Amino acid sequence: MRNAKPVHALLISIAFLGACSSQAENDGLSATASAAEAYTPGVPGSVESETETISAVVTAVDQQKRTFTLEDEQGNRQTFNAVPEMRNFSQLKVGDRVNAVVTHERVIQLRAPGEVREDGAAGLVARTPEGSKPGMLVADTVEITAVVKAIDTTQHTATLEFADGSRKVVRVRPDVELKPSYLNQEVVIRMTSALAISVEAP
Repeated sequence: MRNAKPVHALLISIAFLGACSSQAENDGLSATASAAEAYTPGVPGSVESETETISAVVTAVDQQKRTFTLEDEQGNRQTFNAVPEMRNFSQLKVGDRVNAVVTHERVIQLRAPGEVREDGAAGLVARTPEGSKPGMLVADTVEITAVVKAIDTTQHTATLEFADGSRKVVRVRPDVELKPSYLNQEVVIRMTSALAISVEAP
């Protein structure tokens, strides 16, 4: 939905993608991506997940500027600023391997009648113990709701209205019957993004 991209951008900026523009060798690191979707046939809603994995070796460290350069197996290089949340930056050495896993999950479901509505967001930042290799875990969850305002059985779509009054027409899976009882029901969209960074000595 519309809020997925800002959440993703927030996590990336918090975690470590404040790249240094002063470096000429910023080709962007390659990532391995995978995606999956799960749902119950005939039941509205689904669970979608995407995972990106980056693995690269530290080729340069500037302790004073708190910057480091990574190089992946394809020879791509990128320099990053170490954010304050990345504790133990002084332990980072040339030759260390940095692993980063970015996970996005989106759960969409109809809210059961009488269920408590809890729009909002929650976040988590976890850091490694003092003295160990730098690393961190950043997680962020956003839940928004919308109301089913219209159903089009010909196009097999539903019109959702969000809290700010905006509307969006979404295509419904072919196996889901568009029942009149779905009108004015709430749809819950819960998006969770997480980034885990770990460092391994050579």
